[in-house]
Parts: sequence; structure tokens; C-alpha cells
Amino acid sequence: MSRLAAAVHVLTTDGPAGRFGATVSAVCSVSDAPPALLVCLNSESSAHDPLIQNGHFCINTLEAGQEPLSNAFAGRGGLTTEQRFDQASWDALTTGAPALIGARINFDCEVLSLTPVGSHTVIVGTVVDVRMENPGDSLLYIRRNYHTLPK
Repeated sequence: MSRLAAAVHVLTTDGPAGRFGATVSAVCSVSDAPPALLVCLNSESSAHDPLIQNGHFCINTLEAGQEPLSNAFAGRGGLTTEQRFDQASWDALTTGAPALIGARINFDCEVLSLTPVGSHTVIVGTVVDVRMENPGDSLLYIRRNYHTLPK
């Protein structure tokens, strides 16, 4: 799987179950009518159960130069949840999930379906809000290293 190139995203949630986030690479479009995304999240992730309980999430697609943020939300460096969020500036869109200021794009979603598959849960979310910045170069992950794809 390490040879499968993927964009890098930080998935976030906030609500009654708390504020959490995780770095994810398994994200793709499912439908455009209604708009929906699919994301795969390890069931052992600290963000897994809170995301399900909160019922919403934001996919924050990272750009080149945001590798430290990806590493923080991947659990590298031993940071607490709050220390991870302190690495960047956040606001919120419709659902209240943290939306990264300066992301390539933010997809604010409500959970539509959950399907356990092996060690992960396949989460489909209905997109309820989108914010697009003036993006820089894309951040990709392949062979356990970050790479840049020029715009």
C-alpha cells in the first residue's frame, strides 16, 4: 500500500464527544448529487469514536509545506490533541468541525453511513459546506515520504 500515492488530509471533528483530528490519506469523491465523500479511518484512532458520536467531520486537504501539521495529526511527536490543533489556525464551517485556515480545500460533512472493513471504518459523509482557498502545490504521500505536485 505504501506505493499507492495519495493526497494528504487532516480529518477533524468537534461536538459533544470532543475535538479530535487525524491524518488520513484514504479520501475520495463518492457522488456529486448529493455531494458525498468517503474516508477510511482506523478504528483505533483517537478520533474514530468521537467522530461517530459527533456525527460530522471536516476533511482539510493539505498543501506542500504543511508536512509538520500532517505529522502532528498522525501522532508523531507525542503531542496532545490541543497541541496538535495549536500548530495551525482553525475556524468552523456549517457543522462546527474545525476547518483549517489555509487548506487547499475544506469539505464539511455530516456522517451518512459507516461500514467496518478490517481495521478501519469506511465513513461516507454528505458534503454540507465547502471552502476553497487559492491553493499552492499539492502535498502527496508515497513510499512513506511526502512529495510535492506542482499546481
